[in-house]
Amino acid sequence: MLESLNAFKVIIVALNLIILYTVLRKLLFKRVTDFMENRTKSIRDSIDNAEKAKAEAGELKLKYENQLSTARGKGEEIIEEARAKAEKESENIIAAAKQQSESIIAKALEEIEQERLQMLKDIRSQVAGLALAAASKVIEANMDTDANRALVDRFIDEAGAA
Repeated sequence: MLESLNAFKVIIVALNLIILYTVLRKLLFKRVTDFMENRTKSIRDSIDNAEKAKAEAGELKLKYENQLSTARGKGEEIIEEARAKAEKESENIIAAAKQQSESIIAKALEEIEQERLQMLKDIRSQVAGLALAAASKVIEANMDTDANRALVDRFIDEAGAA
């Protein structure tokens, strides 16, 4: 009888387990499995979204680095153009200053030449006046040659002192 009781208990326990498994499968396992699948899908979607965001961030980083290098290149071009423009302007200013100084020097030389010519003209006029004055003195005195020479020398000494 112990054996039939044991076999009966085993059958009852097995039936209880089968019923419990079926009930749990209908009520609990399906929900837990669905929850686990949804959670797995959500995690996969999050990972995919994170990878997409990382890829987009990498693309944006490359885009911004390219824009930055382009901006640096343009900045260097602008600086180089400004440098060239400043150098050209400097050369123009130096050339203008050189031309102006040459013009001033030429004008000064021209003025010096005019003053020299005027001085020569004045000296000629004075020498002519002196010669005429000396000649008139010589004629007035009407002396001999030695006396004329002495008179002219004395006149020149007097005119030179004045």
